[in-house]
Amino acid sequence: MASRKQSTVMDETGYMIIGELTHKDQKSLKNLLLFIILLIISLSILQFNKEISYNHYERVQFESSGARLYANLYYPSKTLDFQEKRPLVIYCHGIGSKRDFDLRIPVEFTKRGFYIAALDYQGHGESGGNINNIDPITGIPALAQDCSKLLDKLETLPFYSDVNLTQIGLIGHSLGGMVVLMNQALDSRFKVIVGLAPLVNFEPPRYGFAYNEDLIDYIPINLLNKENTENLLIIHHIDDEILDFNENALKAQELTNCSLITMKGFMIGGAHQLFSDRVLIKSINWFESHFFNSETLNGHINITFYWNYILIIVNLVLLFVTVIYLTSLSSKLFFKKEKGVEKSSSYDFETLTTDINKKRQILKVFLLIGVFLGNWVLFERFFGLPGVLYASLNMVGLYYLVKFLSYLKASKAERRRIFSLKYIKNHFKFKYLIFIMVSTVYLIAIYMMFSFYYPFSFIWPSNFAVHFILGYLAFPIFMSIELLFRKIIYPQLNFLKSKSSKNRVILITTILVLISLMFLTKRLSYFPSLLFTFIIFVLVIIQNTKIFENIKCFYPVVFISFTIIQIFFAAVISNAIGISLTIS
Repeated sequence: MASRKQSTVMDETGYMIIGELTHKDQKSLKNLLLFIILLIISLSILQFNKEISYNHYERVQFESSGARLYANLYYPSKTLDFQEKRPLVIYCHGIGSKRDFDLRIPVEFTKRGFYIAALDYQGHGESGGNINNIDPITGIPALAQDCSKLLDKLETLPFYSDVNLTQIGLIGHSLGGMVVLMNQALDSRFKVIVGLAPLVNFEPPRYGFAYNEDLIDYIPINLLNKENTENLLIIHHIDDEILDFNENALKAQELTNCSLITMKGFMIGGAHQLFSDRVLIKSINWFESHFFNSETLNGHINITFYWNYILIIVNLVLLFVTVIYLTSLSSKLFFKKEKGVEKSSSYDFETLTTDINKKRQILKVFLLIGVFLGNWVLFERFFGLPGVLYASLNMVGLYYLVKFLSYLKASKAERRRIFSLKYIKNHFKFKYLIFIMVSTVYLIAIYMMFSFYYPFSFIWPSNFAVHFILGYLAFPIFMSIELLFRKIIYPQLNFLKSKSSKNRVILITTILVLISLMFLTKRLSYFPSLLFTFIIFVLVIIQNTKIFENIKCFYPVVFISFTIIQIFFAAVISNAIGISLTIS
């Protein structure tokens, strides 16, 4: 028997007394404490790195064209010794994104002493509305007023007395570039503009826009001219894979005689994302040359935003590992280890013999995964985005059809056992449900606390009640993936000697399969919230693997842990509705 802390071992029934720690448990506790210490150190470094740029941020809410919008206002740490008041720049992200994802502008501009307001415009992130909204009073597209409405709100806040009114600018990427071009043309308060691969020239319906005569005149190609545009810089990659350089950047230059910087060569994330130090340096130079009449007065430009991303990833990994250890240690409080008693397995109808041909089983695992992915590809090709849902429903339906046929072939005694009250109670024990809920709360609570502390990857739909309900559309997807790993693949791994070996195979397979699924939906790669949902799929399945070690009950785990997926998928639904993407 493994050594135990203190003298207590087992009671007469063979149950472990709650509170006892085996040598393995002690090791887990030490590892948990180690990760908590590492997490504290990592958070401290992140805090120090953050304070180089800004002291704190404030969530700002305001009304625009009948919708409630949100922005983050960042307060810079650096003082400007050469002038009394500070510049203010409003940043607009790209299509399908949100104000918290792209740290480049908030981090690098606040580090230069600028106030930065990162905006979720119509239909994006936490903001309500829709990109097709038209202001009922002015008849102007809502997007063409969102920056102006935000500035109206900022003017009422105490910090605004510290803003230099001649140094207010806009910067936007992709669809956000279109937003800032429209707003600057209609509002003379915006003095300096930078468009990063902006959307300039298109005819609706496209990019989520419906055909609307009220919109046509405000599309940049029809709105911009030399009289209503000043101090405009456009930065665009010549090989932009999303927005054609000639049809957008060159058209804008032709209309406004603006300055144009052409980017070339390889860029991380693709040409359209403009993920480059040079892009940031040129943008900062443009604002400072017009605000301060000098590119050098404010000191040397040192781009460091990537350290923020590295530290965030490190912290998120440490947070998740901490959750896994908390889940593992919490199981000791919920479950008594029975002596010589095998827990009932939820893998019903799985009759695997001990004499299994290893190669045949490995081949079968690959075949099953191939069928799963092939089903996904087939439906996605024929039905587009809804095909993901249809493929999942198909897999769930096929699985339960096979189960039903097996049920029909089973003996009467076996049928009665499956639907007996005792069988149901064994799978839905109260302590099982509490343990799963506690484990789920660990992940949600810790993640949310971190997101509020540091405004990155904070995912929240514009209408929580409505979109949370619509988030149930993701349940068949989650169910099909869990069925694949727990009910189909896991029973095929009996040729492995230990449970830990099986779990490692499941985890590796999970990552590979979900990477494949992300690749198959790459046409929606401009949806950061969708990417995060896939990552959360991985994290939840990893955590569920740990939970399954203790309870071996499929349905309670799937139903309760789905709440985590639902929150993130609700944000995907929110964005899809906000940019008028139908499920088609």
